[in-house]
Amino acid sequence: MSLDWLPNLIIAGAPKAGTSSLHRWLADHPDALGSREKETYFFADPDTHMFRPTAHVGLGLDTWRDQFPMPTGQKPRVIVEATPAYLYARVALSQIPRLPSQPKCLFVLREPAAQIYSLFTYFRDNWSWIPPEMGFADYLAACRAKTHDFGGNELAARALTYARYADFLGPWLAALGPARMRVVAFDDLCADPRAFTQGVADWVGLDRRFYDDYRFTADNETYAPRNRTLQGLNVALRGLVPQGAVRDGLRRIYHRANTRRPNGPTPVDAALIAELRQSFTEPNARLFASFGIRFATDG
Repeated sequence: MSLDWLPNLIIAGAPKAGTSSLHRWLADHPDALGSREKETYFFADPDTHMFRPTAHVGLGLDTWRDQFPMPTGQKPRVIVEATPAYLYARVALSQIPRLPSQPKCLFVLREPAAQIYSLFTYFRDNWSWIPPEMGFADYLAACRAKTHDFGGNELAARALTYARYADFLGPWLAALGPARMRVVAFDDLCADPRAFTQGVADWVGLDRRFYDDYRFTADNETYAPRNRTLQGLNVALRGLVPQGAVRDGLRRIYHRANTRRPNGPTPVDAALIAELRQSFTEPNARLFASFGIRFATDG
């Protein structure tokens, strides 16, 4: 069976670092194809909340096929999937480098303290993994003491460990080699989305001129719910609606009716973020030494 549908670009990290937006921007290119779902979880570890027992590499590559609806005519130059938690997945590390398509892997990294706070608000306000009454101080305490499993969501439970990016990127570099791996900063994506995306386009062989007049809009931004009861109903029901125009329309209606932009960190939370930032001085130094990534707050 032909495997010409296999992705040759995988956005493999990190969560809450603009990967939803980047997947959309790349998939919009006329010479690219994005997976039906931005995150397919196809290489998720079986002991994680992301594991899909009916669509997983353990069942064979053909169970991934329907995520990549190939157009008639010329094959896309780039086929892209984006599951940022692959950065931490044992299965992803063992299987992705060996795919016949020899995919390149892109890792977008966000300053650790900001990434952890974004995960906290996202899993609390956009989902129900973190209790709505839990504050950031209590969340950090629970992570450090390992006293809460957050509904089995390991991304929430292990956020402090997972933000030590250098610990996870080293094995990926050994498995992929430098030509098939690129590590970039979320700061750069935010500062100049056009230049950032054109740089990625150059790396994967897409014509950068498409983005000269492209309108860069953000996807999957964290929001604050106006009514927690309605948000709970939204979380319970949205997985029942298939991906597509109907779901997108319902999502827009819901967002207009029951969401608002978050207020940002309180002064107490801002102080906790600053304190947390200091604890990543050493792993960030290793990240810079190995991959040349320096965050704006590193000084």
